[in-house]
Amino acid sequence: MRIPGQKFETVQVSGSRITIAGHLPFDADGKLAKPLGKVGAEVDADEAYKAARQVALGMLASLQAAGVDLDRVEWRKAFGMVNAAPGFNALPGVINGFSELLLEVFGERGRHSRSAIGVAELPFGAPVEVEAEAVLLPLENADGTAPAPTLDANPVTADSTAETSTGQTKRDPGLRLADYAGISPLSIPAEALVRSIESLSNLFWISIGGTVVTVFLAALVNLVGTAEGVLPFGEFDIPLSVLPIACLAFAMFLFWLTASRLRMLAGALSDDDLTAAMARDIFRLDPPVLDVFAADNLRYFAPLSGFSVLLWNWSMFLGSSIGLIFAATILPGSAASVDSFPSFLAYAGFTLAIMAYGVRRTLLPLRHIHQRLHGQPLRIGAARTVVAVLVAFGGLLTSNTGMPIAFTGQWQEWNPVGPLRANAIDGETLLLEGGQAIVLAGIQALRPDQTCLDADGSVYACGREATLHLQSIVREQEVFCFVAYPNLGACVVVTNGQTLPRRFEETITEQNIGARMVAAGYAFGEGDATEILRQTQNDAQRQRRGAWRGAFEPPGHTRTPHRAAP
Repeated sequence: MRIPGQKFETVQVSGSRITIAGHLPFDADGKLAKPLGKVGAEVDADEAYKAARQVALGMLASLQAAGVDLDRVEWRKAFGMVNAAPGFNALPGVINGFSELLLEVFGERGRHSRSAIGVAELPFGAPVEVEAEAVLLPLENADGTAPAPTLDANPVTADSTAETSTGQTKRDPGLRLADYAGISPLSIPAEALVRSIESLSNLFWISIGGTVVTVFLAALVNLVGTAEGVLPFGEFDIPLSVLPIACLAFAMFLFWLTASRLRMLAGALSDDDLTAAMARDIFRLDPPVLDVFAADNLRYFAPLSGFSVLLWNWSMFLGSSIGLIFAATILPGSAASVDSFPSFLAYAGFTLAIMAYGVRRTLLPLRHIHQRLHGQPLRIGAARTVVAVLVAFGGLLTSNTGMPIAFTGQWQEWNPVGPLRANAIDGETLLLEGGQAIVLAGIQALRPDQTCLDADGSVYACGREATLHLQSIVREQEVFCFVAYPNLGACVVVTNGQTLPRRFEETITEQNIGARMVAAGYAFGEGDATEILRQTQNDAQRQRRGAWRGAFEPPGHTRTPHRAAP
């Protein structure tokens, strides 16, 4: 058994007394034996029993490596530790694997006293660890013809010396079972290395999960929240402006924590007591979930290496974050006829700055770690950079297919649709033949489930009346619309033989469908159309039409979700 950063003797011979350090189960090739984990959870009792037998075999190998003649060994005591899951108490049965192997090999000389305890953790997640004591029989008594020697009643101290089996005088370090029971055999730098690797694995999983959630949210917002400024979540409406802030805060915290753990790992590697060979052994025993420290990451382009996968994940997060910001700013702004492009640029700028911060703060310690492990620093390379940019654009397009339309200026174009038959979904949304939904631009109608008070104080379903009134407008006639991205439209009803409007401006009349809803008292001007519809709305109020005949709550920004036009 070889432990990185080892500061103790695996086998210590002092006179006739042999003390053996705690041993873990190792395979014949020197690697930590699988399975690893807690007995009773990740490892069952039979597997742990076999692991205890491997501990005994490894202990015999350590005795031979120390020059001890196994034919002269008589066992005295074993102290067995089981990495037990809560509730697992079959500890003696596990350590029986160790004891029974000694009895099989040594017979009567293998009999020993023993303890078997459960512990919360063991090094490297091993299921079993055992330490032991034995005595070395004199050569003339090794066949058992004379009584075995007893230990000196006065144990040697740290300042005394004793003759070893090789005849050399060696200082006894004075370690006793009580002195180091429960202490990890790892040095402090090695322990810091192991803990940093484990925490990085958790952070990599979190970053992958964060990317998946961001892509999902961006697609969801683009689908159901574009014209509303809110994302429906059960009974609640989440303002879209909250999502970019949450996304940026998550990214900043994750990059800061990842950089901190990488610096901790680099600091552990820089310790003079931890050699590069020892560090490589630790990484082989327990690599992180994305093995960003393997040697194949040093190639200028290794698409399936750990660092490349991590870089692709970050690139996808960048693209989907910008797609989410676009859906949360530009689309609601266009729905309300508000210029939200400065907000989008500000959010996108913050996102790029955070991503640049994350790459810069994590790449530097990654370079130092690879320099320590493999003798050369890690570099991103031109090929990785190009693919990262392509992945970022792929994430952007995946999360928001309307981005090309926005950046080419097509979202401001009003395209003719119809004439077609239509029905009303609510007081401001038409469903055309073929399934295309159009939100009437420039108005806010009463919500479908809204109630109002009439002149005598009675409650009535004014939102339902608004829906029925819009249905009555389009019931007998076809509609013709000019539609802009994503699903905003200015629509008029047309009769047979009527000349269709040739330009969007020709639909902005007192007879378009949105103006007729305002004139009926079931809708109100919004955005740029507020001034155009002011007189129409004032007339409806004076004549107490629709909701104006009593008291009502203005729709505000709490609106029914609309499905964006396909």
